[in-house]
This record gives sequence, C-alpha cells and structure tokens, in this order.
Amino acid sequence: MRKRPLRIAILGSRGIPASYSGYETVAEELSSGLLAEGYDVYVSCESNRYRPKLSTYRGVRLVYFPVIDSIRSISEVAVYDALSVFWASLVADVIYMLAYTSILTLIFPRMLRKVVIVNVDGIEWRRPKFNRLLRFALRSFEILATKIADYIVVDSYTIGRFYQGNYGAASFYVPNGIREIEPASADHLRDYGLDKQGYYLVIARLVPDNNIDLIIEGFKRSASNRKLVIVGRLDRSTRSTRKYAARLLREKSDSVVLTGGVYEPSMQRMLRHNCFAYIHGQCMGGTNPSLVEALSCRNLILAIDVPPNREVAEACAIYFKKDPEDLARKIHLLEHASDMSEMRNGAYELYARKYTVQHAVKLFVRLLERIGKNQAGGNLADRD
Repeated sequence: MRKRPLRIAILGSRGIPASYSGYETVAEELSSGLLAEGYDVYVSCESNRYRPKLSTYRGVRLVYFPVIDSIRSISEVAVYDALSVFWASLVADVIYMLAYTSILTLIFPRMLRKVVIVNVDGIEWRRPKFNRLLRFALRSFEILATKIADYIVVDSYTIGRFYQGNYGAASFYVPNGIREIEPASADHLRDYGLDKQGYYLVIARLVPDNNIDLIIEGFKRSASNRKLVIVGRLDRSTRSTRKYAARLLREKSDSVVLTGGVYEPSMQRMLRHNCFAYIHGQCMGGTNPSLVEALSCRNLILAIDVPPNREVAEACAIYFKKDPEDLARKIHLLEHASDMSEMRNGAYELYARKYTVQHAVKLFVRLLERIGKNQAGGNLADRD
C-alpha cells in the first residue's frame, strides 16, 4: 500500500497570494515548491484580507481564519494563530510556524505528537520600535522556541550562530528563496515623476530599525542630482510607527519621494529594474527578501554594514556605517565610479547560486526527509 505524503501546514503569515512582505513571500514560494516535490501543503490566510477567497493557489490549499483589525497585535496571536494552530494540529503532520510570537500555542500540537518547526526570523527583541515590556516578552518567546520546537529554522548563518552560542540550540539553514524578478519597462515611471536610472530606491517597512531617516539624511548630504524613492506603507498600525512615518513625511520634497505602499507587482518590478541603485537600511533579521530581490534585479546596492547583510550580499554591495555622512560619501563614490557592470552581474550570479526558490526548497526538503525517516520508524516527533 502506497504511503501518503507528509501533510505540511505553513502558518504565521498573513496569507497568499503575497503582496510584498517577507513572510508572505516565504509562504508562497515554499508552499508551491513543496507541492511540486509531492507534499500535501496548506497555508493559513487572514479571512478579512482576501476577497474573493480562493480554495487553492498554485495548487496549495488555503485555509482562512479571522483577525480583528482594531486589536490586531493581540488578535494575530490570540485568534488568528491560535485557531490556525488548533486546526493544523488536527489535520497536518508537520507545522511550520513563521516567527515565534505564538510559540505557546504550539504546545498543543506537541502534545498530539505533531512535528513543530519554527522559523525564528531575526532577533526581534533588539528592534528599537518595541518598548521594554515587549522586548522582555519577545526574549522569553525566543527562549521558549528553543524548548518547544522540534526543529529551529534560520534564514542566515549569522542568526544560527546566535542561537547556538546563546542557547546551545542547533538550527537548520533555509534561506528566503525568491523567484527572479523579470525586467519591466520604464513606461509608467512618469507617473511618479521619475526617469530611468534617475533615482535611488528603498523598499521597506517604515519603522525605525530600517533606518529610513538615516538614508534620507545621508542622501540629502550627498547633494546628488538624482531622486530618492521610498516605497512603504504610511498608515502604520501602532502609535510609535505612525509617529515615525509622520516624521518621514515631513522630509518629502521634489527630490525625496514617498510613494506609500505599492502592491501591484508590475509597478514594483518597474521601480526595481529602472533605479540607479537600491539602498538597504534594514539591520535586523537574516536573509531579507528585499535585499535578495535587489540582487536578482542586478541592482547596484548600498547596504548598511551589519553581519546579516554582508552574509547575504557578500562583495556585491557597497556597505555604509550607521552614519549619514558615511552614506553620503558612498553615494558620491558610486556616482563617480566609471563602470559598475561587474558588480551588477556579480549580484545576479550570487542570487542564482544561493537564493533561488529551488535552492531554498531543496534545503527544506532535506529537513522533511529527516522527519519522514523518524515517521517511518514510528517516532515522528523525535528531537535530534
């Protein structure tokens, strides 16, 4: 009798199809890749986010659960994640949770002898947008993740070393693989008042740890004749992020363009492929999808100098210190360089070698094969 494939539930994202957000992109690409490898795959989706509700996407089965927007921070864990974990515990063999903020809900599937895998993302409690109480809670969740999860997944070796050094916890490396972003014409650049190669691009959440204010200040000090285009939602949900976005809006000018959220894929592709350079200010987390997308677009990259960014972009970026004057110097250096084609081509080659969807799926399948061997031995949830 043929053995049925493992059933895998990918939880913790807002759902698929993705717009642009790290976890949604991970859920979309990994789920369809695993389906192609013969696994049964489910993805949880926010019921109030998708109209109409699809039953499947790229063959992946979608399951919907509610979020209460007025108390989103609480309801994401207490309602959305809790319900999706309870459902998945009854249906799936393997639960893959993106982030650890709902780690306590994962006690239930562990009690049912389901395999629990947690993608711990970055070191969340270090983010400056959180107050002292939230940082304490996040640090506690981080510790609990190493105790409750059967397997820890990291998207960078830098984060893996942190977990090994601080908690003695082994981890599995699976980078955030993305599909190559195909070139797009510059036809609609005029809608934003832009010219091809006439602007620097930033695509990021408008939160303090992404250093958007530093990027604006560094760009202004550089006296560049190009524009700075910042893509990111301006209507943030928390008081601190709204305050930060309002401060950024005061910097808006003819040369500093804040577009708000741009969710149409063709417009995102157009902005990425026609910029002069991409500026990456994220300093938390591991393999940042936006940085990987810049590699796939052969962008010239200016990245803030932190270990995760150096791990991702290697020699295919120019790194700047957390100092606007240093960024201004690097912008000046970039604008007066004679030929940057080698760096552009190297960026794409790096993407093709390390960050394709196929490569990420291949590494995740290795973990699932180990789990499958434990299942065949009658010990599905054995820890290493």
